[in-house]
Amino acid sequence: MANSVIRFLRSVPGAIALWSVFALGIGLPAHAEADKNETAVITVIQQQLEAFAADDAEQAFKYAAPSIKAMAGNAQNFMALVKTRYSPVYRNSNAAFLKPLIRGHAALVKVRLTDENGIHWMAAYTLERQKNKQWLISGCQLFEEQGTFV
Repeated sequence: MANSVIRFLRSVPGAIALWSVFALGIGLPAHAEADKNETAVITVIQQQLEAFAADDAEQAFKYAAPSIKAMAGNAQNFMALVKTRYSPVYRNSNAAFLKPLIRGHAALVKVRLTDENGIHWMAAYTLERQKNKQWLISGCQLFEEQGTFV
């Protein structure tokens, strides 16, 4: 598993810094807590995707981490950014979640997306757990994939 994680992280530009965050983690929490966190991070992404599909900028913006909110300024700017730079995230016909990687207060979730034109994408989401224990999306990198999903 460690080798597959390293291969993935090497494929993502700038992931060395992210890998450092995971490497500094104290290890996995107890099994039940790990399952709870995996469900929570996937749910946050699903809910944001649903908000995008409904064109609900305010709801989608709620799932953004403080750093993203500060960068965008408001929900309308955030939605405009997603529409123009992350169209497969904004509108997709399919989303398949891979097993999240969680270390401490940081999570990495890969999501296979199919856009409205049938083109396949891999979205690599990073999430941060806030002091109130809520997970929020701190970034998304998008890569076009070749071929079809298995």
